[in-house]
Amino acid sequence: MVEPSVREAVATVMANPGWLRLDGRTVAVLGAGAEMGPLRALLRWGATVAAVDLPRPGLWERVLDAGRAGAGRLLVPARDDRRVTPDPAHLGADLTTDVPAIAEWLSGLDGRLVLGNYVYADGADNVRVSVAVDDLTTRLLAGREDTALAFLATPTDVFAVPGDAVAQSVRAYEGRSRGARLVGRPLRAVSAGRLLRRAYAPGSDPGINDSLVAQQGPNYALAKRLQRWRATSARAAGGLVSLNVAPPTRTRSVVKNRALAAAYVGAHRFGVEVFEPATSNVLMAALLVHDLHTGGGPRHDHPWQDEAYAAAHGGLWRAAYAPRSALGLAAVLGYGAARS
Repeated sequence: MVEPSVREAVATVMANPGWLRLDGRTVAVLGAGAEMGPLRALLRWGATVAAVDLPRPGLWERVLDAGRAGAGRLLVPARDDRRVTPDPAHLGADLTTDVPAIAEWLSGLDGRLVLGNYVYADGADNVRVSVAVDDLTTRLLAGREDTALAFLATPTDVFAVPGDAVAQSVRAYEGRSRGARLVGRPLRAVSAGRLLRRAYAPGSDPGINDSLVAQQGPNYALAKRLQRWRATSARAAGGLVSLNVAPPTRTRSVVKNRALAAAYVGAHRFGVEVFEPATSNVLMAALLVHDLHTGGGPRHDHPWQDEAYAAAHGGLWRAAYAPRSALGLAAVLGYGAARS
């Protein structure tokens, strides 16, 4: 499930297939090997992509394969520029230590630059690399004011959501089955109201959706919040910004957490759809293309409305129950399904 504006944005891109090449732009994909990144889709569509990721030969073999299979142009940072053919063993850069060199390289690329932040690391390293990317961002904006910024917001965060999403959630809660009501009452009683709560007070506009997942930890939440702040401040300064809420997705970083993986298996029972990485990649790349060709999408009066536009939250905003009040039960049901 996604916001209706996702359909509108994708339909606009489909009506303008020539947009997919992103002519005249170079998209710098920070975290080129990320499962949720747009690198493969953009290269298939004929775009020019500058890939940045850690110096790990296996990772760069996959990135180079994507470049060879695509119709686009792949630019890579080589530590030995005397080689005619890129060698995975000599590619890559560490954002936590090489920001000045990366900034110099990206500043010299042709075309209007798009700086796409798709980095991820475990634990405190996630905050470190996010701060490094923010440093890189300020350096590039100082030298190239027309640099566009691109981000993927996590659906497992806190957002203000539009009134029609609240109304759908309220209808779903009030229209739940007799069996759901019978089960819900004792669960709410024994949990002191923490389980299976309604998501919003009826009539809220906007509503506040709290989908934070404790298992992802404070470092993850802080890193993603840094990106949202940069997107908001850059847009307020008149910059071109693409920030779209990505759907819950079965990435490696998610499924290695057993509790979160189980919750994703059971999520459909509570109106939440979990996407496969291949689907999420193409969808979010298409929304990026839309934003770059439409000035970042429609301008709204408030930052929360910009974030809500084209949000592919997978149903977290419109489900009957507050997500955190159903996550534990989804995990229990997911464990049971996995055993079966």
